[in-house]
Amino acid sequence: MAAANATVLDELARGSTSVLLDVRAIGIESLDDLDAVLAGVHLEMATVALLPGPDGVTAAGWLLDLWERRSTASSDRAGLLGLDPIGVAARHGGAQTTAGGSLLGNAVLALVDRSRDLPGVRAFSLDGTVYADAGASDARELGWTTAVGVAVLRALVDHGLTVDEALDQISFTWSADADQFRTICRLRAARRLWARVAEASGATDEHWGQVQHATGSTVDLTCRDPWGNLLRGTVAAFAAGVGGADAVTVRPFDSGLGRPNEFGRRTARNTQLLLLEESALASVVDPAGGSWYVEDLTRRMAEVAWDRFRDIEAVGGANAALTSGLMEAEAAACWTARRARLVTRSEIVTGVSEFPNLDESPVERPAALPASAGPLPLRRRSEPFEALRDAADAAAEVPTVRLVTVGSSVDHNVRSTFATNLYAVAGIHALPGVDGGSSLAVVCGSDADYARDGVAVVTGLREEGVDRVHLAAHPGALEDDLVAALRDAGVDQFVHAGLDVVDLLERTLADLGAGPVPGPPSDADGSVPA
Repeated sequence: MAAANATVLDELARGSTSVLLDVRAIGIESLDDLDAVLAGVHLEMATVALLPGPDGVTAAGWLLDLWERRSTASSDRAGLLGLDPIGVAARHGGAQTTAGGSLLGNAVLALVDRSRDLPGVRAFSLDGTVYADAGASDARELGWTTAVGVAVLRALVDHGLTVDEALDQISFTWSADADQFRTICRLRAARRLWARVAEASGATDEHWGQVQHATGSTVDLTCRDPWGNLLRGTVAAFAAGVGGADAVTVRPFDSGLGRPNEFGRRTARNTQLLLLEESALASVVDPAGGSWYVEDLTRRMAEVAWDRFRDIEAVGGANAALTSGLMEAEAAACWTARRARLVTRSEIVTGVSEFPNLDESPVERPAALPASAGPLPLRRRSEPFEALRDAADAAAEVPTVRLVTVGSSVDHNVRSTFATNLYAVAGIHALPGVDGGSSLAVVCGSDADYARDGVAVVTGLREEGVDRVHLAAHPGALEDDLVAALRDAGVDQFVHAGLDVVDLLERTLADLGAGPVPGPPSDADGSVPA
């Protein structure tokens, strides 16, 4: 606990204003452990939030007990107890209802009774990142999490709370990613949806608001060239602030590699401080308000999300949708559609699927806890490409292809640069030259050079004993007769923009003796609307 306590104190001393604790990752197993982690923390000054987890009910009780132990005044207690029964079941597995079939068991309701008179404390932290991390679309993250909120709201009212009291027990966590405007609008749409729920439930106007915590997207994190995470995290934090989040967590750039070090934590913390102090994000009320683009995208996102919310309600609510496998299937189908954009690079991951750095020094961190095996797994955008790099690194020899250029540098430069960067995605070095060096060659030139010399160059490569020949061009851009002649001469593969580069590079690594590439878990097939 001493190491965790030192980290907490250091973060607070250097500008953080609240503490978010992952009880499972830290290894907190008792009230005394929690007390030790928060030793030296003035609980009347710092908000303490617990990350939802399998032991969340017990941990929430410890936090309430700690406030009592420290004699913190009721009016000074501020925090989130981190209860999210459906979200925890989705991420970690296990039952999301009690043996009697109710969503909130006696232990949870007892915590609610203890926290309902604490104005600065909310019992529930309903986590939309559970669904976003599994691949769900923006509309599904919004609609499904709103449905979870409605399920909790109903259960609290059934327990005897008024609608206003029940709403005051609920907060939300949303994903913030490097798509700046979609993140801004996601947060705005979430508030619009919850206000609609509150109004329909008969809440008074002052209880229509939504307490929002925005956290950097795990989906966006890369292990290769992790320095790019600094840029992605900055955009996400900016968008979260502009979008109106009450609290923002920036993930350290190295958190995808394991446990972040002090430098990773410091850059994450300072990103927020710079945005607050130098960009003055907190000084403007609704900075995106009045922008037609933002207002229109917010409206459209909220409308589609409401439809997804109604889909969940139609099958019996969020609990039933998770139990039946509906959420799992739709998240997988959304991810399949997104993966198709990723592998064809219509959606790029800078530093990984585009502009990879073959000379990067590895960044190593102590291993973190393995992800829990719930029905909604964590999926990262960079994983298919990083598997290629891992296979190349594990090869007995550095995989290389022979870059054969045709014509002048002015004529071949565009395609030779494209090819060099393409193969680098898989950790394959493209070495220029016309003499030997690899069992696979890629030919690069202009269309005119291919028409004049392409067949002769390919034939010569085959006669030299080159096993596989790739040619940089889209066959649809060349004359049919030329394409046929090039294939007859020995071209095995045309490489061009729009290809499934993961499939191409897996086969290329195998041809170079650097396979097989470990594949991701299979997902559902089929397309899914927004």
